[in-house]
Amino acid sequence: MPHRGFSKFFALILVTLLGCLIFSNEVIAIDDLGPHRNLFRIKEINIKGIKKVEKEAILEKISAKKGMMLDNYLLKKDLQKIYGLKYFEFVEAHEGAPGVLEFRVKEKPIVTKIILEGNEEIDEDDLISQLKTKEFAILDINTVKIDVGALQKYYEEKGFYLASVDYSIKKINDENIQLTFNIQEFDKVRVKQVTFLGNKAFSDPQLKDIMETREESLFSWMSGSGNFKEFNFQTDIERIKYFYKTKGYLQVNVGTPEITVSEDKKWVFITIKVNEGPMFSINEINFQGEVLFPEQELLDQLTLKSKDTYSEELLRKDIQMLTEKYQDEGYAFANVLRTLHVVPGENKVDIEFSFEKGKIAYFGKIYVKGNTKTRDKVVRRELLIREGQKFSGSALRRSKENVNRLGFFEPKSVVFNTISPKGKDDVLDVEITVKERNTGQISLGAGYSTATGAFLQASIAQNNFRGLGQNLSFSLSLSDTNKTYNIGFTEPYLFDTKWTAGFDIFSQSVERLSFSFKRKGFDLRVGYPIFDYTRLFVTYKLEDTVTKAVNDPTVDPEIENGITSSIKTSVVRDKRDNKFEPRKGYFMQVGSEYAGVGGDKKWLKNDLDARYFKAVWGDLVLRSRLFASKIEQVDGRQVPRTEKFTLGGSRNLRGYTFEAIGPESSVLVNGINTTFNSGGSFATFATLEFEHPLAREAGLKWVVFADIGDAGDYNDFKAHMDYGFGFRWFSPIGVLRFEFGYPLNPGPRDAGSQFHFDIGQLF
Repeated sequence: MPHRGFSKFFALILVTLLGCLIFSNEVIAIDDLGPHRNLFRIKEINIKGIKKVEKEAILEKISAKKGMMLDNYLLKKDLQKIYGLKYFEFVEAHEGAPGVLEFRVKEKPIVTKIILEGNEEIDEDDLISQLKTKEFAILDINTVKIDVGALQKYYEEKGFYLASVDYSIKKINDENIQLTFNIQEFDKVRVKQVTFLGNKAFSDPQLKDIMETREESLFSWMSGSGNFKEFNFQTDIERIKYFYKTKGYLQVNVGTPEITVSEDKKWVFITIKVNEGPMFSINEINFQGEVLFPEQELLDQLTLKSKDTYSEELLRKDIQMLTEKYQDEGYAFANVLRTLHVVPGENKVDIEFSFEKGKIAYFGKIYVKGNTKTRDKVVRRELLIREGQKFSGSALRRSKENVNRLGFFEPKSVVFNTISPKGKDDVLDVEITVKERNTGQISLGAGYSTATGAFLQASIAQNNFRGLGQNLSFSLSLSDTNKTYNIGFTEPYLFDTKWTAGFDIFSQSVERLSFSFKRKGFDLRVGYPIFDYTRLFVTYKLEDTVTKAVNDPTVDPEIENGITSSIKTSVVRDKRDNKFEPRKGYFMQVGSEYAGVGGDKKWLKNDLDARYFKAVWGDLVLRSRLFASKIEQVDGRQVPRTEKFTLGGSRNLRGYTFEAIGPESSVLVNGINTTFNSGGSFATFATLEFEHPLAREAGLKWVVFADIGDAGDYNDFKAHMDYGFGFRWFSPIGVLRFEFGYPLNPGPRDAGSQFHFDIGQLF
């Protein structure tokens, strides 16, 4: 057993050799200990100086254990591990008693209070949420420095490009400190001007349109645009490069931007130098490696063809298509590589696709995670993949699209991960992770519409009722001319089958110039998918109509009043990418409704509703619609006026007043010759719109449009045309539309222009 005095001397020599005595906030170094040396066998391990840190947390971290022979290298590593816990200002090692390894530590102080000073423009809670350092945690200077950077970045993202953040520490006592973050915000830096140099193929406005960084504009106060944010700007540079490469400029070079800050530090001027290079076209397309399909078959399915202008975007889509083609054969690990070969002396490029097929795999277990409310089966029934099925890339992609389309989860939160279970490299488990969103909606709106006068709208809807994907809603609309109430319920998968079922109960009171009426009733509907994205619906409706205040003598209450019992069959195909704000895809509905299944009225109505959407350039979206409907008599029964068609107003032909288009009749009312729109048996209209964001962050858009249509007799079509422009605000209560329409061929009683304000998406 070593002598007691020698032990103390040894401890001092050991600490000196290790260089691990730490009396500041940083480890200085650990010297080379020279040859390996055994020190002593450990009988016991003690930790001295700890007050807040548990002894077990330290003992679990170190490698030295009771009964082991302690050597200099083991001790060196354990000192590093203890200090690496970041709880201590310094760590020492001693042989406290013969065979007793004693670590002496001094704990770092506790952060008992965090203070933010100088933040006037950004809420304190928002800043605190960016910090990793928390109150009553042990002080870690490195974490504090990370927090300084996080606050700095957060300010930059909010437009305070010149903001500075520092920190200070105030000692309260030996064990507690106060941490203060000192902030100098300065004013937000606004983008005054963005200038491009060297661009010939595309104008400055075209390039600016693809950037998130925007110049200060009239609507910046509403949208927050015009702020300079470093991260967004760096992303914009990559967007510009990618944009050029989608247009054939394979060798484009975007230089380091020059950013100049004005003397008052309120404005930045940005200059971006672009070297476009030549435009490239496709020369030859070749396939190499493990090619499973005939070359001509692959060439026919590619979007890019020989002699086409090169496009990075289309090339990416082709790689995805080829990868899925292999995956659909079960080759889950297929890899498609592309190599570009510039043809010497020509502005052409050869594309070589190289295939590595890997091995055939099968789907294993399918898990759903993150759904605390939504039942697993709601997600699973949207899947086109099954456990044990051969792997399919397109089925996996379409399954993800179907789950996203439900609308129950946060945007971009649906993630499909494939994982090979241990020992099964030909099996892929699918882990579906989702983040639920609030599917309940309550909205209340009031205002004034040019078509209906003052209005009040309210609705309560739950789109994922009971977590089963059911829809339950109640809505009301009250205006000077229309009072409507509706309760609806839809079960998308009745009894866990593919059948859809639902009902509505409704009541409506309408006041028109010619007459007023009230109708109430209900409908029952069922649907079934007949193709992908296509459903067949059958709806039964029963309603009772009662007329009031008849001003038009041509309206016969005997025809209008009574029970309508009808059944409607319709086929709906919906391939829109977003039902609320579509940018691409189409919607088509063809229906036929027959009234006469009992009741007092008989008629037959056929209709077509087709809509098409396409992103034309950047955020410029083409929206189009064609609607046509025809109602016919059955068994000589006259068609009620309430079922006939009129056009005009904010919902169809916007250059005309509400119900201005349709067959007219003039009669004497109280000795005054009065003209009424008696409604037609046929109506059709087409709409063409171009819609583009005006202030993205504010949900504000501008639109230009043209409409054409007529209501009257099927064999006597008269084209009524208009054009106009407007603004749309995607507000919390719905889409608010402000539109100005101008008729191209106005009649003698038509106004020269119309202003419409309405709520709700047009189509």
